[in-house]
Amino acid sequence: MRDELAGAILAAGLGTRLRPVTDLCPKPLVPVVGRPLLEYGIEALTALGIDAIGINLFHLAERIPAALGHRSEHLQYVFETTLAGTGGGLRGIAARLPRVTLVCINGDALFDFDLHAALAHHRASGAVATLVLRRPRPDEPFGRVAIDSTDQIQRIAEVNGREPDRDDLRFGIYTGVQIVSPALVDALPAAGECDVLRTAYRDRLSAGDRITGFFVPDDALWLDVGNEARLLDAQRAVLNGARAAAARLPAADALGVRVDPSAVLEAGVRLEGPCAVLAGAVVEAGARLGPGTVVDRGATVAAGAELEDCLIWSGARATGRVRGRVVLPDGP
Repeated sequence: MRDELAGAILAAGLGTRLRPVTDLCPKPLVPVVGRPLLEYGIEALTALGIDAIGINLFHLAERIPAALGHRSEHLQYVFETTLAGTGGGLRGIAARLPRVTLVCINGDALFDFDLHAALAHHRASGAVATLVLRRPRPDEPFGRVAIDSTDQIQRIAEVNGREPDRDDLRFGIYTGVQIVSPALVDALPAAGECDVLRTAYRDRLSAGDRITGFFVPDDALWLDVGNEARLLDAQRAVLNGARAAAARLPAADALGVRVDPSAVLEAGVRLEGPCAVLAGAVVEAGARLGPGTVVDRGATVAAGAELEDCLIWSGARATGRVRGRVVLPDGP
């Protein structure tokens, strides 16, 4: 009989690097082609059959439950009054859920790799915990997690296992996805802010517990949506087909152009895919939407405007030539 599962989403960050976007909404609700970033994470967990999901919240936290009121899952919210870190966040979430294996993800990441494969690896290994890793890309200097030929973790940054200098180590970058048993949660400090890797993982590695790493395929999508440029990267990835089912977009034509039936396109509008015009948006006469552009619900593109690689926020009006920007509404 397989162990039961619950989900955890760490979503209590301030979103400082995404300002002024996060002055308007909490980071978990930042739209990626019309859907809150947090919903992509929720659906990655529900694909595993998980129904009980805990989410920790901090910045503009009161807005999030209402925004997710349409979800059918059993969502448990942990409102942090003081930031508790990744360890404290996991501890608070685990206290609200059944004492079962937790599949925990970071709420600010967009990814398309298969969590079923990671979960199967974790179960087969008998590990107390598994970190999901990706190999460093050519433009990245190194990975900070090292696993040996048995998939046992021997290093996590400055945290060492029992054999950190083995000659069979492979290095990876932590994706923010971890699969943890109650025993790993029990190793967290009982109170206060803490980092899960530097507390619970340090404790269990020192004890010699089985803690494994699992590499996702090299072509898998993983984006930390931490700033405006990465938000636009995520938008472009979804427009190009990543997480298409979760995005629930209007159908694309042969050029990757997606237009909601309720959107208004005036005379002479030029659309170059991949791009999307969502419900209730208006694109005025002679405007051009270039690749990578999303006109969100209720937004307007002014006559003659030329846009490329942009997000036009709901309620905003874009004018002139704009490239590689998030256009926000004027005023309060």
